[in-house]
Amino acid sequence: MSRTTPTTPASEALRADYKSKSWNGISVYYTDNLDGGGLEFADDYRDLFDRFKNKPRFQRMFEWCSGPGFIGYSMLAGNISEHLCLADFYLPAIDAAKYTACQNDIEDRVTIYQGDGLLALPDSEKFDLVVGNPPHYVERNMNNLDTEPRIYVDDKWLLHRDVFSGIRKHLERDGLIVLIENGRGSHIDTFRPMIESSGLKISGWQWSRRFNFLYYLFIMRDDSKVQPHIRTQGNDSELRFA
Repeated sequence: MSRTTPTTPASEALRADYKSKSWNGISVYYTDNLDGGGLEFADDYRDLFDRFKNKPRFQRMFEWCSGPGFIGYSMLAGNISEHLCLADFYLPAIDAAKYTACQNDIEDRVTIYQGDGLLALPDSEKFDLVVGNPPHYVERNMNNLDTEPRIYVDDKWLLHRDVFSGIRKHLERDGLIVLIENGRGSHIDTFRPMIESSGLKISGWQWSRRFNFLYYLFIMRDDSKVQPHIRTQGNDSELRFA
């Protein structure tokens, strides 16, 4: 395990093999084999938060299983969070994420770690928002995807178990976790025992409006003094903390 922060020189020329997608002036660089759905799901995440009335502004956001950081960078561009932390074990994804921070001159707002899950994070890291697009299936044969299995298979849900068991110490007391999951591969109750045994609680859930098989899990610490209230009316949603 190693820890890295963006160090790519600002003068480095554009890599010929990189593609890019831009949100509000932030261009995210990637190659096709680094996309595990985040390229599409990033817009869905932004849509979820943009529909919240009196949209909350978070201070430090962590994207779990970040890949090149589609979700995190798009939400940073959307002014949903002031700072972003990314972590992934796959070096090409880390290289792309660092390249994005450098090319957009936002290295002062982005911290990037390479390593195995939460082990990549120092104990000092604390977040008030955690997002992520983790692998959605527990077995390869649950969906016919022509994709590298490491992107979509979480064997025995070990990745989920590990993050639930370790994220509490990195989550501010009233922090919020919002994960995108796949109804074809799991149910809310698939994760409930893992969550509750780790000192966390499910505070709500909501279907995606763009993808009828995806849903969002809202998770908080079990000692949180606030409760998110999620209400949907027509095309509008409201997220309140009380």
